[in-house]
Amino acid sequence: MTEPVNPSEPLPSALRRGLGAQMRTLREKRGVSRQQLGGDTNFSPSTIGAFERGERAMDAETIEKVDDVLGGEGLLKATVPYLEEERYAPQFRNFAPIEAKAVSLWVYSTHVLHGLLQTEAYARQVFVDHWPPVAAEEIENRLTARLDRQALLYRDPPPVLCFVLEETFLRRKVGGDLIWREQLHHLLECGRLPHVSIQLIPLECEEALGSEGSMTVAETSQHRMLGYVEGQGQSWVISDRAVVSEMVQRHANIRGMALSPKDSARRIQRLLGER
Repeated sequence: MTEPVNPSEPLPSALRRGLGAQMRTLREKRGVSRQQLGGDTNFSPSTIGAFERGERAMDAETIEKVDDVLGGEGLLKATVPYLEEERYAPQFRNFAPIEAKAVSLWVYSTHVLHGLLQTEAYARQVFVDHWPPVAAEEIENRLTARLDRQALLYRDPPPVLCFVLEETFLRRKVGGDLIWREQLHHLLECGRLPHVSIQLIPLECEEALGSEGSMTVAETSQHRMLGYVEGQGQSWVISDRAVVSEMVQRHANIRGMALSPKDSARRIQRLLGER
């Protein structure tokens, strides 16, 4: 079964509007004015109104504070886990919880560095360069979410993480020389982690690898394999065993054509001009 994600659906605003409607209903039921609630939570009445209309997002701390002030008994707090998912780009939300709990990930990247390996500066540049442009507040939200995802690299027990990267896009100096060099150094650091494997498909490779594009295969804690692909703002979480099996085979073939982790590290050092 393949589950497409349509990022044009108004999930963020709909969820915020639903929370805001609950907040307004609870406030009115308690006989509390916007001004009173704002005074108790250090927000202006107009900001309280924006929360209630779903025009402005509330973080977990604010939701918990409002719930306590209005005596919601956890009604508003129950939405926090769902709102956390809004930090991610729409096409990634279905896969985010799968990635976070995976016991192994098998990644093939063709055009841009995988989010788990990006430095803050590199990730910010990727979001800034997105087209159509993304609002500054949204960039910060997505950047924070991307960096938080990287806790997976240091989770205990550690997952097995295998990244196969095309050398071609590593040569592109995204963000300029300073950001690019910092990113390559970070790749070397990640590759030194005992549970992380980073391999490059070298420029001189003559096989037509990766014609199907980037992909990720995740192994769940129940040892079930799921596939994930995305592109042009769309994504699919793939559970069909036959399709996932093909992805596993394809990844193994691509990995077999890649440089070894040690040779890949040497190639990255060569790009940096180091010996």
